[in-house]
Amino acid sequence: MDITLSEFHFIRPYWLLAFLPLLVFVFLSVKNKLQQGSWQAVCDAELLPYVLQEKQSPQSRVPLITNSLAAILTIIALAGPTWQRIPTPVFRNAAALVIVLDLSRSMDAGDIKPSRLIRARYKIADLLQNRKDGQTALVVYAASAFTVTPLTDDTRTINSQLSALSSDIMPAQGSNTAVALQHAVQLFKNAGLQQGQILLISDDNKIAQAIDQADLPSAFQLSILGVGTAEGAPIKLAQGGFLKDNKGNIVLAKLNSRALRQAAQESGGIYQQITDTDADIQRLSHYFDQKAKRNEAQHNDLLLENWVEAGVWLLLPILLLSALSFRRGLLADR
Repeated sequence: MDITLSEFHFIRPYWLLAFLPLLVFVFLSVKNKLQQGSWQAVCDAELLPYVLQEKQSPQSRVPLITNSLAAILTIIALAGPTWQRIPTPVFRNAAALVIVLDLSRSMDAGDIKPSRLIRARYKIADLLQNRKDGQTALVVYAASAFTVTPLTDDTRTINSQLSALSSDIMPAQGSNTAVALQHAVQLFKNAGLQQGQILLISDDNKIAQAIDQADLPSAFQLSILGVGTAEGAPIKLAQGGFLKDNKGNIVLAKLNSRALRQAAQESGGIYQQITDTDADIQRLSHYFDQKAKRNEAQHNDLLLENWVEAGVWLLLPILLLSALSFRRGLLADR
């Protein structure tokens, strides 16, 4: 932290107005002290030798001085003196990430072993491990969207929830990606953030229509991790067999990487298809880190308002001066 006395100011300068009543109080206290023991004002001159002692003990001014000094320091402390600035991690706001995980039935397809969904959970765990800065949230969806974890710095909380995520926990099936994206944006706004990154982990082949319906603000970039293969695979059911359409044909879930890539590019993010290695997570993590650094550089001017309050250091002398008032006879003459 650089100390620049030319930048000395008070964070709450209106507290300095308290000096006015303090001056009145000190004046009245001094006047009262001077009048104490002034028998000349109430006694005849002939009686004074019999009323007064030969030597009058001088009245101590120490209580008035110490209490006045303590009051002055208290007012200065409340006004918030400062001359230092400290860096505030503004980039953490820009680095905020909402992970949106598709829990529709198509994610149970087995073209990626052991299944699309299980592999996606592993990838989320790897991504959380690589997260260095910024808040992270997790949203799951099928026919509707739900918050698993709101924006938080504690990635371990999110990681602990992953094993419980399956398509069976959703109250209704479907693939309403538009609602999920709107839900993600609302999480940012609830946290007071005006920008952030969204990572959609899905195999949605109708992503273009979903993005149009979601009407994402440009401040929230959408990246996509495509889960699946172009060849596709049948969707296993928990009770056995495979998912079939209305005509009784087995549904073959295929991944349309081209549509997902185009959707990500148009939404300001990147597209990455899931891999057997960690290359996909490394690319996504690098992308999110670079976006955070660029946003940090653009918002350095916000550091000017982050002042270190120095008034707290006045508490010790204030306490020491105030302690003198607890001695019998110092605060008021007995």
